[in-house]
Amino acid sequence: MGVAFLDLEATISDCNPAFAGMVNAAGRGQVMGQPLAERIAREDRLDLANALSRVVMGGAPAAHLEVRLNTPRERAASVFISPTGENGDVSGLVLHFIDATDQRSLELQFAQAQKMQAMGQLAGGVAHDFNNLLTAMIGFCDLLLQRHGAGDPSFADIMQIKQNANRAANLVRQLLAFSRRQPLQPRMLDATEALAELLHLLRRLLGETIELRLFHGRDLGLIRVDPGQFDQVIINLAVNARDAMPGGGTLSIRTGTATFDTPTQCGPEIIPDGDYVMIEVSDTGTGISKEDIGRIFEPFFSTKQGGAGTGLGLSTVYGIVRQTDGFIVVDSALGEGATFTIYLPRYEIDQTLETSGRIPPPLPGAWPPP
Repeated sequence: MGVAFLDLEATISDCNPAFAGMVNAAGRGQVMGQPLAERIAREDRLDLANALSRVVMGGAPAAHLEVRLNTPRERAASVFISPTGENGDVSGLVLHFIDATDQRSLELQFAQAQKMQAMGQLAGGVAHDFNNLLTAMIGFCDLLLQRHGAGDPSFADIMQIKQNANRAANLVRQLLAFSRRQPLQPRMLDATEALAELLHLLRRLLGETIELRLFHGRDLGLIRVDPGQFDQVIINLAVNARDAMPGGGTLSIRTGTATFDTPTQCGPEIIPDGDYVMIEVSDTGTGISKEDIGRIFEPFFSTKQGGAGTGLGLSTVYGIVRQTDGFIVVDSALGEGATFTIYLPRYEIDQTLETSGRIPPPLPGAWPPP
């Protein structure tokens, strides 16, 4: 159990070695004299400050809350806050930290897996049945258009029906992408080249008020994806970032590699060990609140005002990435922009394999292709 003593300014006056280890410090001397807030994840600092204030002001005899620690590997802790002092005068605080990382991780993983599986089954079933109806509607529209030419009074009405049916079919495709039931045609792809080809389109989508920056990593290797779906992922993330920056800003896309020696927890996901190509999309927009960040990949969930958007953009991204055996995680806080990081299994291919058309196996430990 980690123990930390605070003065009335919420500065660490003393602590035990267990607390120093929990916050990834080399020893007690590295944390003493520092504000406690620096050791807490930015999303939880306000909640902790409010709890500390209530205890100091006498509004509560003690307090308990869950926080995330500001460490390279995200850790969760249960914090119990008690006052110190004599004769009813509060001269400081003592905080007991219990590591809850493993428990929190399992709870999040189980809840997220259940929720996304249930929503995927529902969305996929509805989309499949609805797609059959739309196919019939569009087919009958085509038959009617053969009998009612451009000069016919019914032509405009039939065209309107067909256009709306095509829009509905597009929504169905996005639902199928989320439920991971859409057919894919994966092939080996260089992420650097794919992003370079998208550059012109992205600049047009973002407009003149948003600066686009592209940073290419070296020796990325290859990824195995459906090229059209890969483009869709990047476009959806770019459009989402654009909408979060109504007054302008900067969108940065970075590529690189990441290696996980052991299965690694990233938010609710556990990424298997192996080598990955990393694609990071960051914006300087309004950010995502702590309450919303756990729901942003749900279909039809949207934080946009006035009913703007379908709420399917990020759910489509999630479905495509997971169907490609990749992972996507998000880091954001209100007012501080958002960063979406995609991890796709990394492949090596030599000229012999490339010319023969055979697909190489993934690098050792990487998640296998479907």
